[in-house]
Amino acid sequence: IHSITDRTMNSMCTMLRSLITLSHLDLSLEGNYKITDSGVVDVSHGLSQLAHLISFQINLRECLGVSDVGVSHMMDAIQSLQGLSRLQLSLGLCIDVTDDSGQKIGDVVLARTSLIEVLVGVEGTGISEIGIAYLQGVKHTRQFQIFELEV
Repeated sequence: IHSITDRTMNSMCTMLRSLITLSHLDLSLEGNYKITDSGVVDVSHGLSQLAHLISFQINLRECLGVSDVGVSHMMDAIQSLQGLSRLQLSLGLCIDVTDDSGQKIGDVVLARTSLIEVLVGVEGTGISEIGIAYLQGVKHTRQFQIFELEV
């Protein structure tokens, strides 16, 4: 479905708040060019309410309205999830996601000691070799894979 908008994301946030015992969440939003940081912020608010979440996967590949602002809010929500052990982020082709996001993701992974497995897709983003190097430096702490090329 390529017609998801920020308004849809706001409704999803309301729905997430009612699923407080949810343990696994997989959101595939690939190619929804109408999603912006505003929609990601809304979902992040709902995400932060999911205290029982142990696995979170979000595919924002080709969501061209997503930038460091949305990623930062999402990572703040992820940091609040005490029991989260698995995280997968696909940010491929989000060109406004930069080294700031690389550092934010790395900082949250370091702080959230419950995270065992982390997969991050950064192919085609604005994350440079500097941001990738920062993420690589975090790798030794967890099972952490950084995909520069996504399948």
